[in-house]
Formats: sequence, structure tokens, C-alpha cells
Amino acid sequence: MSTSPQTVAMTQAVTQEAMQSFAKATDPRLAQVMSLLVKHLHAFVAESKLTKEEWLRGLDFLNACAAITTEERNEFSLFSDIMGISSMVDVVSQPEGGTPSSVLGPFHNHDSLLRDNGVDLTNGQPGERVWFHGRVVDTHGHPIAHAQIDFWQNADNGLYPAQDPEQDPHNLRCKIVCDADGGFNLLTIRPHPYTVPTDGPVGALLAASQRNIWRPAHYHLIVSAPGYVGLVTELFPKGSDYIDNDTVFGVRPGLIVPFVPCSNSAVAQRFGLEAPFFETTYEFQLVKQASAQD
Repeated sequence: MSTSPQTVAMTQAVTQEAMQSFAKATDPRLAQVMSLLVKHLHAFVAESKLTKEEWLRGLDFLNACAAITTEERNEFSLFSDIMGISSMVDVVSQPEGGTPSSVLGPFHNHDSLLRDNGVDLTNGQPGERVWFHGRVVDTHGHPIAHAQIDFWQNADNGLYPAQDPEQDPHNLRCKIVCDADGGFNLLTIRPHPYTVPTDGPVGALLAASQRNIWRPAHYHLIVSAPGYVGLVTELFPKGSDYIDNDTVFGVRPGLIVPFVPCSNSAVAQRFGLEAPFFETTYEFQLVKQASAQD
């Protein structure tokens, strides 16, 4: 069914008026972003010929996301992830030359405890032991002294603490400060693939769309240092299931790492391990902030 010229003229007028309504925003960037958002949302409504019933169902969906969101679980973040918006923001905002970024995910907490560099996060729990170590450097390979690593992952049962009341709220997450050479290390366990939360409105949307609900195994990290652009990223064990079909589109070239058998006697003695255990290493590259460029 074609759209009449009169309807087209009215929709264009509404769009122009709504875009112009943000022109006086005190922040020019706010004016630009909101104007573009209005432009493309209106184009979606016009192209899809969205009905009032569908619009109300969309509002109900957003209300349901708000109702289930807590300090430990953000349903809006999950919605952004499964729509590919989080990954799009990563791609368009990623500075040139650094380690690729990836999605934050819905289970990040700001209150992770500051632990010693070389911390053992395993605390006797099940799981294959992994010695994870590496460095934080700049884009020229020079070490960044005392960079901070914010690390979190799921347990051997595939769940994060926010999903599992049996876990300590701080299980398998921490913040550590790198040494003067940008080095860091910790003992953890192998992560596992897991399904994104399906007990909320986003899960219902995935089911209705007959979409994959799995993520490949990964570690979450935020790497930061004064004068550098902060990095939110993930590392994926090579060969993990779903690495080619991540429901939140977070896998990037350069973020897939091998887990190799290790028999380092000093590490085994320090952590009380029986060799062989697993080892993975990574060098994170941070980009200088524009104001701090040489």
C-alpha cells in the first residue's frame, strides 16, 4: 500500500519540527545526537508503517526492561548487546592502533575489590586452573607503569555471581594494579560459554525471533591508565563453542587467545598447583588521549 503525498508531507513536517526542537540544547553534541536520533527513529516508523498497537507493545517492552534492571543486572545493556548496538558503538568509537574493544555485558560491577598483582581468584572452587598474565603497553610497545586491570568472568557452572546466590558476590572478579613494567598476572579458571539471561523481556524477544542465546567463553576486562583512552574488552579462548555465532556480536579479530598447558614450577609452587595447568597471556595496547599525544 503506497503512502499518499499528503501523509508524506505531514510526516516530514513532524520530523523536521522534532529535529529542530533540540537545536537550542546547551551542549552542541547533544543537539546533534538527538536530532539524528529523531531523524532515524522517524524514518523507521515511516518505513515500517508502525501501528499504534506495535508502538504500545514497544513501550511495554521498555517498561519491562526497567522493571527487571538492578545494580547487578542491566536489561537495557543486554538489549543493546543483542541488537548489535554495543558492538557498533565499539567499532565506531575505537581509537586507531590499540587493542580492539568489545562489549561490557550486563554483569559488570564498579565495586570489585582491589587485589594484589598475582592474586589467586580460585578459592578452592571447581574449574581448570589458568595462569593469566601479560602486559599493558602503549601503541609503540612501551610499558605503561601501574595501569589498572578490572577483571571479571563466570564460574565453572557458567554463571556470574548476580545469577547464582551460592557464589560470593566478589567471586572471580577484582581490580589489580600493574607493576612498573606494565606487567600483571593472576590465577583464575577457564571460563565457559553461557546463555545470556532469558528470564526477562530480552530473553522473550530472542525466543520469539528464534535466535541463538549463547555467548562463547570469555574473560571481561577494563584496562585503564591516566592519559590513555580506557579499554573495555574481552578475551576468548581459542576453539570455544559459539565463537563464530556470538549472540551479542562481541568477538573481534585479535581477541582470541590460546590456552596452552604449562608446567612452570615456580608458578605451580606459588599457587599450589599440580602441573600441567593452563596458561594464557596477552599484551594490551592503550592509545593516548588526544590531549596527551606527543
